[in-house]
Amino acid sequence: MILMRHFVTYTDESARFRRTSASLWCWQVLSITAFFCLGLTAEGWACHTPRVTPTSLTYYAVQGGTNPTNQTLTFSRTASGTVTLTTSDNASWLTVSPATTAMTTSAKLTAAVSTTGRGAGTYNATITIKMGTWCTYTVPVTLTISPTTSSPPPSSTSTATLAWNAATGTVSGYKVYVGEAPRLYTRTLTVGTVTSSTVSNLTVGRTYYFAVTAYNSAGESAPSNEVSKTIQ
Repeated sequence: MILMRHFVTYTDESARFRRTSASLWCWQVLSITAFFCLGLTAEGWACHTPRVTPTSLTYYAVQGGTNPTNQTLTFSRTASGTVTLTTSDNASWLTVSPATTAMTTSAKLTAAVSTTGRGAGTYNATITIKMGTWCTYTVPVTLTISPTTSSPPPSSTSTATLAWNAATGTVSGYKVYVGEAPRLYTRTLTVGTVTSSTVSNLTVGRTYYFAVTAYNSAGESAPSNEVSKTIQ
């Protein structure tokens, strides 16, 4: 009986030892798990604080004409410290630069498109911006190329008459912008303080796009809404 009691007591001590070891092992695993969870949470929060403006880019061009004007993306954040930005795109007609740059709170990126050898139509691409190791942002890009229209005889021209509401405030005059693709203007007419104007020498059969701005000593306003007209 005495031997059995000693045997039982020894077995219980071993069990307690095993339980204690298991408890320590579980605590170590939980500590490591908590460390990684905190790291991922901080990284995820950092990825949400920056922003890219504008959130998308649109270009207009005429087939066989000049390339559209380059556009600028601004990448900004509220956090401090230096990070590395890397940029890329997925279209041969699109270029974003610089490919790599260091920044603290903001950085400027330039997006350029080339229409050389491309037919009329709409093209879509994506710019990808990567901050550090984990944070990735995308900006959709659209390029619309209008078809070239053959030139009729020089005598086949007509006019278009525009009218607009007077701007508020002090106005020194108005400017009328004319082009053959949306927001891609090739002619500018300064028309004084009148609120209507007739644009001449427009080729019959072509579609023209028009916008108006007001100006004074402080500068020029943003363009008005755009209107279009096919000359007949």
